[in-house]
Amino acid sequence: MLKVAPRRIFLLSSRRLATAKLQLPKNVKDEMPKAYSPATVEENWYEWWECNSFFRHHKPLPSTKKFSMVLPPPNITGTLHIGHALTCAIQDSLVCWNRMKGKDTHWFPGCDHAGIATQVIVEKNLNSQNITREQLGRKKFEEEIWKWKDEKENTIYKQLKALGATLNWEKAVFTMDPKMCYAVNEAFIQLHRKGKIYRKESLVNWSCQLRSAISDIEVDHQLVDGPKGILVPGYDKPVTFGYIYQFEYKLWDSNERIVVSTTRPETILGDMAIAVHPEDMRYKKYIGKSVIHPVFHTKLPIIADSEVDQQFGTGALKVTPAHDPKDYEMAKRHGLEMFSIFDDRGISNKNCNQFHGLPRFELREKMVDFLRDNNLLQGILPHQMSVPVCSRSGDIIEPLLRPQWFVDTQEMAQKAMEAVQSGKLKIYPPQFERVWFEWLGNIKDWCISRQLWWGHRVPAYNLAGAKETAIWIAAHNSEKAVEHAKNHGLDYTSVNQDEDVLDTWFSSSLFPFSVCGWPEHTMDLRNLFPLDLMETGHDILFFWVARMVMMSLELTGELPFKEILLHGIICDSQGRKMSKSLGNVIDPLDIVYGASLKCMEDKLESSFQKGHLSSKEFEKAIAEKRTAFPSGIPQTGADALRFTLCSYNVKSHFINLDMAILKRNRLFCNKIWQATRFLFLLLDEISPKRGSDYFSWLNEPNNSSVVNQWIMNGLAKMVNQIDGAMTRYDFHHATDALYNFLYGNLCDVYLEAIKPLTGADKQQSALVLVVCLETALRCLVPFMPFLSEELYQRLHTKLADLGIPSSQSVSILVAEYPSKDEFALWRNEELEKTVDSVLRAVTELRNMKLEYGLAKSKPDAVFVCPSERVLSQTDHYSKLMSTIAGLKSVTIYGDMCLTNSSEKACWASRTVENCSVHLNLAGMVDRKMELKKNQEKLKKLVENLARLEANMGTASYRSSAPSHVQETHRLKVASLQTEIRQLKEYAKELAKM
Repeated sequence: MLKVAPRRIFLLSSRRLATAKLQLPKNVKDEMPKAYSPATVEENWYEWWECNSFFRHHKPLPSTKKFSMVLPPPNITGTLHIGHALTCAIQDSLVCWNRMKGKDTHWFPGCDHAGIATQVIVEKNLNSQNITREQLGRKKFEEEIWKWKDEKENTIYKQLKALGATLNWEKAVFTMDPKMCYAVNEAFIQLHRKGKIYRKESLVNWSCQLRSAISDIEVDHQLVDGPKGILVPGYDKPVTFGYIYQFEYKLWDSNERIVVSTTRPETILGDMAIAVHPEDMRYKKYIGKSVIHPVFHTKLPIIADSEVDQQFGTGALKVTPAHDPKDYEMAKRHGLEMFSIFDDRGISNKNCNQFHGLPRFELREKMVDFLRDNNLLQGILPHQMSVPVCSRSGDIIEPLLRPQWFVDTQEMAQKAMEAVQSGKLKIYPPQFERVWFEWLGNIKDWCISRQLWWGHRVPAYNLAGAKETAIWIAAHNSEKAVEHAKNHGLDYTSVNQDEDVLDTWFSSSLFPFSVCGWPEHTMDLRNLFPLDLMETGHDILFFWVARMVMMSLELTGELPFKEILLHGIICDSQGRKMSKSLGNVIDPLDIVYGASLKCMEDKLESSFQKGHLSSKEFEKAIAEKRTAFPSGIPQTGADALRFTLCSYNVKSHFINLDMAILKRNRLFCNKIWQATRFLFLLLDEISPKRGSDYFSWLNEPNNSSVVNQWIMNGLAKMVNQIDGAMTRYDFHHATDALYNFLYGNLCDVYLEAIKPLTGADKQQSALVLVVCLETALRCLVPFMPFLSEELYQRLHTKLADLGIPSSQSVSILVAEYPSKDEFALWRNEELEKTVDSVLRAVTELRNMKLEYGLAKSKPDAVFVCPSERVLSQTDHYSKLMSTIAGLKSVTIYGDMCLTNSSEKACWASRTVENCSVHLNLAGMVDRKMELKKNQEKLKKLVENLARLEANMGTASYRSSAPSHVQETHRLKVASLQTEIRQLKEYAKELAKM
């Protein structure tokens, strides 16, 4: 092992801010409260950090490494939920870690205008007041949204600060700030001039509720196995899906009929042809002939197309080009006319003759009645189908022909794939690379226009009255458009800007460079772009991440970031993604500050009254809250919440938040608090002499006691583990290392071991504890910034009062992060193995004391381990074991015969790996009482085992019980058998007494 002299953290100066130490927000000299209180600890620190600009270094040197990242801008649709808190916890841990590593960190905050979602939610608010956006008009409606934005943005930023997010607030942006709008316009203009953005009439996914197009990836496909009612916005009762309708088309020149199949009889009015497969022998003779439209009595051709599925329905399909994506492509191949029958609201238009003015699903019923009345309906059968649903509005998608703006993504997608293939762009976890290639390899051109009032207005101007048709000029304003028209000799009478707005994801795709000032050549763009990392949830890999890569490569020639880290999605108790529209979100501040059940119910009631929740989802959400939080949510604090979120494997696909783990980590905070209080009492007790060389022992591990060597080895190991875990983005390994060291090693073992010490031994142990706690706090701060700062300031203030020199930074946020080589001299794997073996024996002895009801007694014990490493220092290990386990004495043997060890002994024995422990029960237990309890418990366990084995032995159980249930029962049987065996052994031991 490489031996590196440790950095003497209390004798050498560490990196400091140039400024003098600033006045703290609280008096850390005050006596520490006896118990940890998150409300007290987390009060005022954030304001102090922010006021003193600790979130990045002051005037970094040109050679200083930088770390830059953006927080995915939360939508202004509402407040943050626990999923946002996960993103915040992960990102802040990385930012803090890099800052303490000496890098100049830049973490950009912001909020997204969220076009569709925000318009929908504000409209619902207005509708609850019986006001429509049409009544207000576009200008006043936008004013209402800006009011909403100011309120929600303010709340979101307060939430982030309450979570301790150390963001560079001076860099905060809103995606519709003037500079961001300019960047969006410039991107559109550049891409339009390159020919990458074009306008055409095409079939798009249309939401009649929104009266807007949406992109393919904003469409959810709901599988229906058979007839099922689905609530559709605008309809009083559920609309039934899951039927296939078969009806007849009469041939034009004969009395023959062809039976066709459709799941959408309402679109018959838009039929332009009948299609069959060219190899289908049933219909080969009809190819080239015509049928009569049942309503318009016009002639429709029968065409052959190899894309027709012969197994679908009757094998003959109606072709409705203006209302079906596959039919649209088929119509283009065969030169068929496009005939639209619905307006923007899904109401049948004038093309429908007597069926004009009907909502589309009412039209369905009318068309079925019409077919039945004219003896054309052959049957209605249950049918499995996929129903396209708008993820934004819950509306059933209606494909419509509309002129829209599109981005040609083919070449851009190819470049994005090559970036990952070449290794220039890395994706973590790597399994998402396959998904990346799959989606980009099958990408379609991106429809970026939306028929909304809220968002970035399309910066394109139509030249009205021009000789040429539909001339569009992309420009920042109408004056620039006029100038462009004159320079190119174009005739016009007026210039009109497109009424549409751009897809929210278009502006968001520019975020990594627009936030740095693009298209201007700013200092931030030169120094901080490309970003180092993009960290976000895997659910927006396509919506956002892929598009950022494509747009950045196209507009800047560079990747927007070097690495992508995708975390899992936090789900509710039913495994559903948390969503405001479902009412299953948890406000992170309800965990930080605590919340009563009534408070949570009131929030749901407010959302319901404003129309954000349906009555069904409201009732479901209320029931779930009452089940999950019958007594509300106790106050946990931001530190425990952040630590808990990072303690999950965030690279997992889904994450289920466990309130029990939150409670455990709240207690962990108190454990660290109590350890610090113990240290202060210890320092007061030893009263170290001023001027001493307090930490000379740091360079002399072999001169320290076994327990000091062991804890310092554990400290060195923890620092190394955390460093590696953070580098790999394995945050759960970092939190595990902290928990195991602070809780398991330091508090459970080391503190107990040093309590009986006196004199020089106690003084050195106190200083060892100082080093361990101070170092651990600097490792802990990325996950628990508030508690770490509070204890860091209190610790160094205490050391200063005692005259013990230290290298305190003005704030722990800018302190130096422990180096993995800092305590390399103390690494001792052999010692670690030995003590771990001893501690496992201690755990077993503790368990035996509880089992025999000896919690308050101090029996004798024997530890038998043939290992030479134990026998070499038996006195040290004997004292350690007896102290921690609460025993009168522990005798260590390399080998022994229990019958000869003591005439008055009654030994209860357990095996621990290759060693054994023996507890002397003589005079410690009431033999008769213990035998009685033993027999009663044994009887119950035997009966339980018999019942379980009888149930598992039946044929019906073996054939029908789910595999996971059978596995649970097998484990239960094994557990019962072990417990019965131990009780029988104990009975034998009692019989000898």
